[in-house]
Amino acid sequence: MRVSAPAGAPFGQVNVTTLAATATNVAYTVAAPSAQATDVTTVINGQIQLEKWQALDAGCDGAADAAYVQTDLTTGAVPGACIRYELVVTNTGTASVNNVTLTDATPANTVYSAVIPAFTSQGTVTTEPADGATGSIVVDIGTLAPGVSVTVRFGIRINP
Repeated sequence: MRVSAPAGAPFGQVNVTTLAATATNVAYTVAAPSAQATDVTTVINGQIQLEKWQALDAGCDGAADAAYVQTDLTTGAVPGACIRYELVVTNTGTASVNNVTLTDATPANTVYSAVIPAFTSQGTVTTEPADGATGSIVVDIGTLAPGVSVTVRFGIRINP
């Protein structure tokens, strides 16, 4: 689900959206299961920008071998090598954004590399997979003031 405010929406306006899903299958002999999620969004003058960068770490020592780039890594990104990710979250708006949480995950055919654990320049890394496992990296950034950027870094190993 994507929620956006139209131009001119008054600050402080609240939008409540409920998304419900119900499974239907003729094989059920009881009521089909359903799920529901409610999103409450308040219009603010904050805007979050997210950039994701990557760099090869061929020796899996936790240090990028070259500068972080946003293009595909083609040379050296082979099974057994590692890749370091850098995510930069910036509030480009004019108001603080509260309760900012960043979630990313190990891509397909990779595992988390904890040689250098996940890092954030603001907030707390609340979830990260065990070394050699797959899963999500969750960072509770908290309040992001206007013009402030937060850097999050973690590494993965390409499956052999």
